[in-house]
Amino acid sequence: METITFKVQGSAAEPYITAFSRIGTKLTAHCSCPAGKVGQLCKHRLNILQGNASGIVSGNAYDVQNVLLWVEGTDVEDALRQFQKAENEFNEAKKQFDTIKRRLASALVVGNKSRVSA
Repeated sequence: METITFKVQGSAAEPYITAFSRIGTKLTAHCSCPAGKVGQLCKHRLNILQGNASGIVSGNAYDVQNVLLWVEGTDVEDALRQFQKAENEFNEAKKQFDTIKRRLASALVVGNKSRVSA
């Protein structure tokens, strides 16, 4: 088994320990943050999986590239691709929703102004 461990500064005073391990084509990742402790996806692991080394305070930010190489050919690769696609679709839908919400707010203000002045 190969393991790469990072110290990642999060919201707590002490950095979280975020570790990625590989055995063949099986990749696992654990984080000591509250979300990671209960098995939820945390931003610390996700940032690394997306190639983002910000927050790494352990001096081995260069190892993020090694983790990205480990992702290739694993079930994590497919899940990450699906996640990124869904996230992009969500962000696009959010933009559309915000535009429609502004139009509705504007229509209500315009409607109210005509009633108030009548």
